[in-house]
Amino acid sequence: MMAQDLYKETLLDHYRHPRNRCDGPIAGADAVARGANPRCGDEVEIGISIQDERVRDVVFRGRGCAICIASASMMTEAVAGSSVEKTRLLCHQLHAWFGSGEAASGADLPGELQSLAAVREHPSRKKCVLLSWEALAEAIDRAGEG
Repeated sequence: MMAQDLYKETLLDHYRHPRNRCDGPIAGADAVARGANPRCGDEVEIGISIQDERVRDVVFRGRGCAICIASASMMTEAVAGSSVEKTRLLCHQLHAWFGSGEAASGADLPGELQSLAAVREHPSRKKCVLLSWEALAEAIDRAGEG
């Protein structure tokens, strides 16, 4: 199986079986941030709990295209338990990876996040991937204010 096919399967699995998705209001989070993409109709809400400078818990809720939901699902798994500093860096790396026209491999991204490479060749879908990551960065900023 080719890497692109494996990447697409991973994205579909996270879309069909999203991890850390909350169906009701996000309760008990230290901070919540929202993001919307009118082009696709994507809407996400990210809730985080931080303890001892670590992302103790991260959940999302919302609706959107397969790429948006898969990215949010993968994000929750990638950052849960990570330091706030490492999480901020990962948000920055994703934004740089999708923002640059370079043929970056994403090989330095952890685990399943490399699957997002399948979307990089579709610049119009960049916001679908980054929406939850931008909301996460905003939630971290809000948690730091409190």
